Amino acid sequence: AGNQDEETTRRVACESCPGYGSCGGMFTYNTMQTFIGVVGMQPLHMVSPPSDDERRIEQFPDELVSFLGALIESQVAPRDIVSRDSLRNAMIVSMAIGGSTNVLLHGPELARAAGFRNFSTDIMSPDEFNYLSRHVVPVLVDARPFGTYSMVDIDEKGGIQVIVKELLGAGLLNGETLTCTGETLSQQVDRLDPPAPDGVVIYTVKDPYKPTGGLRLLGGNLSPESSAVLKLAGVEGGLENNVFVGKARIFNGESGLLYSLENEPETLENHDMVIVRYEGPSGAPGMPEMLDSTSRITTLCRDRGIVVGLMTDGRFSGGSVGLVIGHVGPEAVLGGEIALIEDGDEIVIDLNNNEVNCTELSDKATYNKRKEAWEKVVEANDGIHPSVGDVDTRLLNRMRRSAVSAKFGAGMHPDRKLWVSEPRDPVRTSFIPTNKYRPEFGKTF
Repeated sequence: AGNQDEETTRRVACESCPGYGSCGGMFTYNTMQTFIGVVGMQPLHMVSPPSDDERRIEQFPDELVSFLGALIESQVAPRDIVSRDSLRNAMIVSMAIGGSTNVLLHGPELARAAGFRNFSTDIMSPDEFNYLSRHVVPVLVDARPFGTYSMVDIDEKGGIQVIVKELLGAGLLNGETLTCTGETLSQQVDRLDPPAPDGVVIYTVKDPYKPTGGLRLLGGNLSPESSAVLKLAGVEGGLENNVFVGKARIFNGESGLLYSLENEPETLENHDMVIVRYEGPSGAPGMPEMLDSTSRITTLCRDRGIVVGLMTDGRFSGGSVGLVIGHVGPEAVLGGEIALIEDGDEIVIDLNNNEVNCTELSDKATYNKRKEAWEKVVEANDGIHPSVGDVDTRLLNRMRRSAVSAKFGAGMHPDRKLWVSEPRDPVRTSFIPTNKYRPEFGKTF
């Protein structure tokens, strides 16, 4: 960016991303490919090969036709495969690969499409999610954006099935869930017979790359929905005894932050907590990712040796790293607490209690005063805050008026009431995710 040499810019444009397909790191695409494979809707050995791998032309199509034919003959439907335990398996693997925060959007939406009304109550509660991520599930891959290697390297070391086999062996996954191959998850892994972890790209549960899972859900007075998500695997500093204390810097929209980063980056100071609001499902609308701003903040922090956090009711790219918290809910446009933070407020991230709090809003009088002031601004602007994003298409207008919380997948539903086709109750089995190397952590929820 900014290079004036035509030959250099041409070379970067032509050679920086050779081939075709997804980004190679453990970003959103590869996180969700892995999720879909573990949930049972894609054969595991088809997850990690690169898009231009010859197997995708010479081998996989015939296999897929065979699997699909067998499913039709057996009258196995997607809802037979996407079960409570298969979704739980997929979320646990997402923790173990240090996956993208967007799995906390797409996972609940996939559960809804499969007939489950509420991911938090039907599949996995925030308390259980955090217990597993903190005490039970380690990170098993040294993968970008927080590590060194890519999905290509994971494939060369045996693929995602190596990770699944390792987690099955440690007691972390239910191997009895059905998959699209017609086999259970355990049977599919046994047939594939993947190698043991190499210890460089893929690690064992006993001796993991990182001891705790890569994701954490946060509650507190800024996230009453417990929807706020932190990619713990990508945090590069700023936590002291699992606590960060910072000073709020307010930006009503990402564009203001980008302007500041471009023109006055020196105004950001150590332990600032940047607050970007009105970028949520309804506020933006559409919840655009914030790879540009998070990348610039990461570069700024590395160059200056400081820590600047970012919190938003929007979302991030799977490539984002740093002390960044997304999906804060309720979002600002709906009057969520994030809308009431002011410049200079003290922001506390406490991973010991999985909370993100604004100290000033803990005072009821301060909260009420700010809430009343916010409501007056909204009332004077025909019922919507003036800081929301522009709506210039019918689709964006629908999103503005119908998007549900990130907690439910941030999709569009009539009157913001979550709609589920042919809802069903979750079938709870006796399986409890445990780690045989940490027998002291076997709490049930």
